[in-house]
Amino acid sequence: MSQQKAPPNHSLQGQFWLPLLALFALTVVTQMSNVIYQKVMNQQSFADTLVLGMIFLSVLTLPALLIGLKLGRSMGMGLINQRVLQEGGAAAGLRFAVAVAIPLGLSLLALRWLLVDYLPPELPAYGFRGPVGGLLVSVGAAVGEEIWFRFGLMTLLLFITVKVRKSALATHTIPMMIILLVGLGFGLAHLPSVVAYGAHSGFAVWATIAGNTAVAVLYGWCYWRYGLLSAITAHFSVDVVLHVLPALV
Repeated sequence: MSQQKAPPNHSLQGQFWLPLLALFALTVVTQMSNVIYQKVMNQQSFADTLVLGMIFLSVLTLPALLIGLKLGRSMGMGLINQRVLQEGGAAAGLRFAVAVAIPLGLSLLALRWLLVDYLPPELPAYGFRGPVGGLLVSVGAAVGEEIWFRFGLMTLLLFITVKVRKSALATHTIPMMIILLVGLGFGLAHLPSVVAYGAHSGFAVWATIAGNTAVAVLYGWCYWRYGLLSAITAHFSVDVVLHVLPALV
C-alpha cells in the first residue's frame, strides 16, 4: 500500500506567513511614511521614491524576515522568545526595554549637549526634524533596523554558531560577543549619514560609532533575552528621547 501524505499543517503555515506579511507591511509603511513626510515638507515629489523605496525595502527586509522567522524559531526566538512565553512574562520584555532605554536616551542626550562644542557645526542637533518628523523617524528606525540587524543578522550569526558548536547556547558569553559584533556593525552603518552632512570629523565619527554601538548592545540583549518586540520597544524609546523630546523643549 502506498503511504498517504500527511495533510499540510495550516496552523504552522499561518504562524509563518501572517507574521512575515504583517512585519513586511509594517516596515514598508513606517519607512515610507518618514520619506514621504520629508519630501512633502520640502515640497518635493515622492512618486519616484515610492518605487525605488519598495525595491530597496523588499531586498533588505524579506531575507531578514525569512531568517528571523525560520531560523529564529529553531532557537526559541521570535517576536516574543519561547522561554519568556513559558515563564508567562511576555510583558516583562517591554517593561525592561522602557525602563532601561529611556535613561540611556536621556544620558546620550545630556552627553550630546555637554560635547556640543567639540562636534562639527554641520552635524544637525537632535530634534532638527521637528516633533512629527522625529516621531516618524523613531518609529521607522525602531521597526526597520531591528528587523534588519537583530531579527536578520543577529539571528543568522546565532544560528551559525549553534550549528558550528553542534549545541545550544547555554550561557550568555557567545551571544554577548555576537551582540557586540552586530552592535559595532550598527554603529558603522550610521556613518554614511554623518558623511552626508559633511560632519565627518574624527571626533564625530568615533562618537557616532560609540553611541550607536552602546544602544545596539541594549537592543541586542532585549532581542536575545525577550524577543523582537522588546528590541523594537527599546529602540523606539531611545529614539523618542533623542529625536522628539528636544523638538518639544
